[in-house]
Amino acid sequence: MNMEQIEAFIFVSLTGSFSKTAELLYLSQPTVSMRIKALESSLDCKLFQRSGHMICLTKEGEIFLPYAKSILHSLQEGQQAIQRSYGDIEGELTIATVFVAAFYILPDLVEQFQQLYPKVKLTILTGHSHQVLDMVLNHEVSFGIARAVTHPQINQIQLMSDQMVLAIYPEHPFSSRQQVSIEEVARERLILFNRGSLDWKLIDSAFTHYQLKNRVVMEVDNIEVVKRMVRQKLGIAFVPRFSIQKDLANGELHEVEVLNLPQINRNFELIYLKDTPFHGIMRTFVDFLMQSKLLQ
Repeated sequence: MNMEQIEAFIFVSLTGSFSKTAELLYLSQPTVSMRIKALESSLDCKLFQRSGHMICLTKEGEIFLPYAKSILHSLQEGQQAIQRSYGDIEGELTIATVFVAAFYILPDLVEQFQQLYPKVKLTILTGHSHQVLDMVLNHEVSFGIARAVTHPQINQIQLMSDQMVLAIYPEHPFSSRQQVSIEEVARERLILFNRGSLDWKLIDSAFTHYQLKNRVVMEVDNIEVVKRMVRQKLGIAFVPRFSIQKDLANGELHEVEVLNLPQINRNFELIYLKDTPFHGIMRTFVDFLMQSKLLQ
């Protein structure tokens, strides 16, 4: 028994045809027949029977098929593992991600991934969390990166957690202080990002709890636009901390803590269909994410 015989057996079971298997494996039909006969001889049983013009698995063939697939998958994973160790893995991978992750998380991750695996082509689609979920459910992508989505057909792996913080421009009166009260924030011009999100609902609930009415002067659905408006001194805004790291470093924006405001974390998760077999490029990508220091 050898891998060539097992491979031929699997392909015949999938196609129901010796001739189609021969075409797919670039072999002659007699060679395929010979490999099947040799495998049957090793197992001491018939694996296929003819039913009209079709070839069907026997009872013994049905029993052996999942084991044959497992053997082939293990071999492929071993080959991929060796390729990964040399950085030679190649192929394509399509993922979907929410806009925020596409702007602030993926660029550095993709740079690192392509340095390790330059022969892998990544296709990245963007959308809101519910759109990312739909793309995963519809088999349009292998993985999605989303926030706070649940569905009975998907599994989730937490990638990172980030906190919502108050961003102000350097000349703002708050910039000389490390902490301000929620009452003080309520009197400021607020630029609102993503009304209807869980983040904003929690922030708004805090204002309501203290019987405060916030001064929302602008609503924007893009963080880059929010940041630009804050830098233009049109207001201040609550944004994810990772979205302003560079602005904080170069002094274009400042962060200030708000007292009596609950800590609001944004969790980003890798989502994928349940029962998805992790092998090849998919396994490589997941392993890379799990080991990335950018997500720790």
